[in-house]
Amino acid sequence: MIKKYFFTFLLVLLLLCGASKAAPQEILVVQNHTIKPYRDAFSGFKSLVNNRHGGVDYTFRDSRGAVEYLSGKKPDLVLAIGMDALQKVKIFSGVPIVYLMVLNPTAIVAEERNVTGVSMTVSPEKQLAALRRVLPSARRIGLLYDPKKSASFVKRAQVAAKELKIDLLAKEVKDSKLVPATLNSLKGVIDAYWMIPDTTVLTPDTTELLMLFSLENNIPVCTFSTKYLELGALMSLDINAFEMGRQAGEFAANILSGKKVADLSPVEADTANLIINESVAGKLKVPLDKDLRDKARLLR
Repeated sequence: MIKKYFFTFLLVLLLLCGASKAAPQEILVVQNHTIKPYRDAFSGFKSLVNNRHGGVDYTFRDSRGAVEYLSGKKPDLVLAIGMDALQKVKIFSGVPIVYLMVLNPTAIVAEERNVTGVSMTVSPEKQLAALRRVLPSARRIGLLYDPKKSASFVKRAQVAAKELKIDLLAKEVKDSKLVPATLNSLKGVIDAYWMIPDTTVLTPDTTELLMLFSLENNIPVCTFSTKYLELGALMSLDINAFEMGRQAGEFAANILSGKKVADLSPVEADTANLIINESVAGKLKVPLDKDLRDKARLLR
């Protein structure tokens, strides 16, 4: 009899322990593309989250599928990878959202208290420091921007430029049609041009025009993506997708541990890779010393 009660007690105890075990937390991953930078970013994200939280389930949907999913279910967190993914899920205010691989998130989200993340943009301070490293004699840097999209970035850039004793000639452009005339006004005035991710300024036509302007006037273009090096830019400071994923993973780990999204301010990519077009450097007679060659990746 005692043995029977003991086994009954043991069975009940095991059932209670099983019932009390917390269900795995769920992260809904929303992305419309499976390109390598997105995969790298998610790998970085997952590596950190899994290290901090053992029981996490990942559910994958594209934007359309995510809207349907979130209309009926509530995961513990949504990871939006890419601008289009963020645009679709931001309407769901009842779930924490962390974004990744979004170039200009402030154009999509403003005061949503359930959204935070890591911008693809490298800080203006780091970009200017890299520019100064590659072009130490450049004193007058030109830049075109739309104040509706890039005013806060340019304001920070102006402060950073002043500290580096750089004269930043930032010209407002509120319509892409005004880019040719505004760019032409910088002819003979600047030592280099700084391309920032402003979608008003950068279109296929204006990018081609900018590269032609650079070639005709021997003005190096400093940019934010390797793809522009292939078109004729001198240098780029590219984000490190894996490390950016880890930054976002830090946000997610804190949220899953109970921290409020509103207490986690969005940040910029912390780690970036300097890449230099060696062929363009040769044409523009930009010297690349050994230290720079060792630290940067050279595109030939």
